[in-house]
Amino acid sequence: MERFKSDALLYIYNSLIEGKVVKKNDVVDKFNINERTFYRYIKDIKNFVENPDGDLIGEQIIVDREKCGYVLKGKYEKKLNEKEVLAISKVLLESRGFIKNEIEGMISKILDNCICEDKENIKPIIGNELIHYVSPQHGQRLLDKLWEISTAINEQKVLDIGYVKIGIDGKFQEEVSRRIVYPQGILFSEYYFYLIAFIEGKSYEYPTIYRVDRIKDLTITEKRYEIEYSKRFQDGRYRKLIQFMQTGELERVKFRFTGRSIEAVLDRLPNAKVVREKQGEYIVEINMFGKGIKMWLLSQGEDIEVLSPDKFREEMMETIDEMKRLYN
Repeated sequence: MERFKSDALLYIYNSLIEGKVVKKNDVVDKFNINERTFYRYIKDIKNFVENPDGDLIGEQIIVDREKCGYVLKGKYEKKLNEKEVLAISKVLLESRGFIKNEIEGMISKILDNCICEDKENIKPIIGNELIHYVSPQHGQRLLDKLWEISTAINEQKVLDIGYVKIGIDGKFQEEVSRRIVYPQGILFSEYYFYLIAFIEGKSYEYPTIYRVDRIKDLTITEKRYEIEYSKRFQDGRYRKLIQFMQTGELERVKFRFTGRSIEAVLDRLPNAKVVREKQGEYIVEINMFGKGIKMWLLSQGEDIEVLSPDKFREEMMETIDEMKRLYN
């Protein structure tokens, strides 16, 4: 009898600690106990968990009426629910930022942190996407490299990197270029992770961008660098100035938009400002690096007309003429 009691108590306690929902009928049937015994066990565990002198102070065993069972409130609230896991998994899959075995490992661990009863509902929803998931062409494992770079950024340590460039023929060069850099941040954009860093000995106003998958090797040196607080790199601010991770000159551009969704434009261009609106026509101003914003503006076809500055407008017209010649 004592054996059955300890088994049932441990089962209930472990289930609660793991964030699972403990249902009376399940425990009664599993251990062949009566309801009264079950409630006594819940009371014993409740007294232990909610003991002010215990390690688990602040957590409570409560009845979750939606789940039809008992949960440990602290653990239950810290666990991801099915909606959160589904959303996170979808974003990871759509990003295509990792090779398949890394994405499978991450999603598996996310599912392990989901409330037990709900994870089975998610698997078939994301299962098909996972089966047909296409890894990025670089085929590189990135998690360890991203962590090393993040460590260097956090400790303000100089990095020695070997970087593979793409030649004018569009193919990777065999020669590995070495760079000593001051890492500032990591950004993700259009399937790729990028290291943002200043090159040692150079005095560029803006940092250089390196695709992380093209970093063949990196060493965290013992040398540290200092950045004035007022000049520190701010990931959020930098992202507002860049498209497709292309830099160039910082341009203040005004354009006319006549497409269907100005909301999509403003989401894509975080620092865009609508300065005038009339009958579905919007005049928008932005301040962004020229190469990237030019690529995006050209992708919008007849929905966008660049108004200023004149030099940028002329560049757009020249590029459009070049594109037209390809189809003649």
